[in-house]
Amino acid sequence: MKLWFEKGAWASTKAHTIAKGLSPQSVRSIAIIRHAAIGDMMVLRPFLLQARTFFPNATITLSIVNNYRYGTPVDLVDRVHIVHKKKGDQKTSFAARWGDIRALGAHDIVFDMADTALSGLLTLVTLSKLKLGFPYRTIKNHLFYDIGIHRSDLVPEVETLLQMLYILGAPKFDTIDYGYPAYSRKGERPYIVYFTSASLGWKWWPTEHFKVLIAQMAAQYPQYDHIILEGIHPEEKVDGLMKSLSGFTNVHKQAPLPLETIIPFLGESTLVVSGDTGIRNMAIAAQAPTLGIFFFTVPYRYLPIDPRHRAVFNPEGSVPCVEEVALVLKEMIEG
Repeated sequence: MKLWFEKGAWASTKAHTIAKGLSPQSVRSIAIIRHAAIGDMMVLRPFLLQARTFFPNATITLSIVNNYRYGTPVDLVDRVHIVHKKKGDQKTSFAARWGDIRALGAHDIVFDMADTALSGLLTLVTLSKLKLGFPYRTIKNHLFYDIGIHRSDLVPEVETLLQMLYILGAPKFDTIDYGYPAYSRKGERPYIVYFTSASLGWKWWPTEHFKVLIAQMAAQYPQYDHIILEGIHPEEKVDGLMKSLSGFTNVHKQAPLPLETIIPFLGESTLVVSGDTGIRNMAIAAQAPTLGIFFFTVPYRYLPIDPRHRAVFNPEGSVPCVEEVALVLKEMIEG
């Protein structure tokens, strides 16, 4: 294999030499380290699909941490390796964690897609011919990796992950495949999904804003059901919001759904409205149009170059008002 770059990436002299002695067909085992939550697992799926094609003879091992198991793409890998950070309410000892780390085994190529202290240690001690990473701090390239991909918050992360394959010579396709079918809702009322919470409180668009927005949309678009998807944590319950919207017969609550159900539920929707959450990444993977509301996190990192997806944010980083979100939402509904 040739390393296909001139600028914008980094590779050691060793990496160029090792790559020349490898072909995609000769690679027998790859490991991907992805210690992350459900949204980042969705972003990983296109990489796994293309890695399966590009390395046709390789077994694929995915390394995760036990506190982030939900949404692990077990359908796309041959083995799941787990590092236990906790057992019950207790943190695991270093000795126990070290045993988990060593259990990853040797691989031809290791891809570190976490860029954490734990993933760095895991990469460092794992025997492999090539190690690839995408650290924000480029000094880590020399410490942990043979090949480093430039990581930017201004590029969708799904594309950054795929660049780890492009640099080895994998083809680039016009569309990004997440491995889910094209869902469609036939013969039933269309619906819009609103997810009003997020994993971190400072990512929440104000509940009062959501109440006003949903009331406006329910009144203006009575031909749609407006469904508020509830989160799994106590603070993500939406009973109070539902009570304030009780005058609308087309506003409904949806309790949390298991992964095998929520993907088609999102995929069959007309569009999904949320902040920066895993639910939005799941909707993107399910090919549902999305409207993201951003005011702290960088929108470009999870905004595919696809007209089905829009983001509302202000240049100065202030919280978008209801009118700003409603304007874009109306444009999306009316096409």
